[in-house]
Amino acid sequence: GVNSVVPNLYMVTGISEDVAFGVGLFVPFGLATEYNAGWAGRYHALESSLHTVNLNPTLAWQINEKFSVGAGASAQYASATLSSAIDFGSISGVAPGLLDGEGSLEGDDWGYGYNAGIIYAATPDTSVGLSYRSKIKHTLEGDAEFTVPAPVLALAQSQNMFVNTTGTADLELPASATLGGLQKVNEKVSVMFDLAWTEWSSFDELRVQYDSAQPDSVTDESWKDTWRVSVGGEYAASEAWTVRMGAAFDESPIPDTEHRTPRIPDSDRYWLTAGLGYISSENFSFDVGYAHVFFEKSEVSLTSGTGDGTGD
Repeated sequence: GVNSVVPNLYMVTGISEDVAFGVGLFVPFGLATEYNAGWAGRYHALESSLHTVNLNPTLAWQINEKFSVGAGASAQYASATLSSAIDFGSISGVAPGLLDGEGSLEGDDWGYGYNAGIIYAATPDTSVGLSYRSKIKHTLEGDAEFTVPAPVLALAQSQNMFVNTTGTADLELPASATLGGLQKVNEKVSVMFDLAWTEWSSFDELRVQYDSAQPDSVTDESWKDTWRVSVGGEYAASEAWTVRMGAAFDESPIPDTEHRTPRIPDSDRYWLTAGLGYISSENFSFDVGYAHVFFEKSEVSLTSGTGDGTGD
């Protein structure tokens, strides 16, 4: 894993007593992994990165004291880099693992979607909400580059394979639905819960198509839909300061070791979180949060198209 900046910026303003307009700029999905050039699973992954930025204007309407609804549209920018080693030793018959090259693809795209939600305030102290965010389809377009060892360079060029070209990769980021609730215990203490479903089954395969004679690069993903459940609480220490804590179980979409790849070596995980909120004025508040994620031990068992495995 590598360090990544994950910005979240929000603005809201009232249009009337019952209607508000807001804009969010945030990162709904992202990943970054990087491995040394000679590692055992290099034919499956070297560098993998996905960065998304979502611009989400919304409108909200408080129908009455109990019901509020909202809806918005999303313009989402996605960029990705995928690279892996290529075993030209197996391809050329020299010797497996002794003649490595490399292939990489960088691409980006804009995609569009929508979101909607409703909140029901049963009492001033009890409320529940339901929200939905649509899937967003991307077709990442960019440049594919190959580094080919000198002994097989002429052969590759004569077949129009492993040559620098353009390429595309379809990426469908999933729909999700969330049910949440808030219960105020007293003036200082509140507890919350959150149940979220994500349609990861839409991520069936990762296919890179090249504008040359190069065959498609296909990774079978076969992900499954997932659930996440979380609970939290907050304590209003004063009019200005609020303390928050929480915990969550987050299910992995990866079904088994044969579908877990070094690009996304995911597993079921547990979250512990803590945070502070500070209100400095009627128009400005500042929040900071920390999350520590514990991953369950997992295994990878893969074989590449040239017969190279990662081991277990």
